Amino acid sequence: MMLEIDGWKVNMKFAAAHFIPSHHKCSRLHGHDYALRIRVFGEPTEGILYDFVELKKEARKICDALDHHLLVPRNSDAMEVIREQEKVKIKFGDKEYTVPEEDVVYIDVSLPSAEELASYFARRLRESIKFPENVKGLEVCIDEGPGQGACEYIELGDV
Repeated sequence: MMLEIDGWKVNMKFAAAHFIPSHHKCSRLHGHDYALRIRVFGEPTEGILYDFVELKKEARKICDALDHHLLVPRNSDAMEVIREQEKVKIKFGDKEYTVPEEDVVYIDVSLPSAEELASYFARRLRESIKFPENVKGLEVCIDEGPGQGACEYIELGDV
């Protein structure tokens, strides 16, 4: 069985800016209205697979932390990030951005792509929620606008 939550419809969304240094068009600073879609797989216990409320609460916490920020990867070899005097300087290629640190959120990815954001959300949800034994898998998708996104599936077996 599968349960599904569509972030476009239940307000699991965030707006954020990013850039991907190695991509010709996406190396320019730009933003998206992102939404999270989640699927939980397993077998219901007493007629219920998992509590929607708990899952949405934890997912919204992550969305809220990213909302209206510049997403800066912690693990990137493609850019140099320098923090100085409440400002963040980001350099790659012949580009350099300086932004107030309060506008930045650092995330544990190498690139802020939809693919890596989907993995980031999946890991964070797996860490923050103690899924019951009947829940066997979790799929988390990040859409960069309606109709296009990336998904990460993780087995929950012996978490």
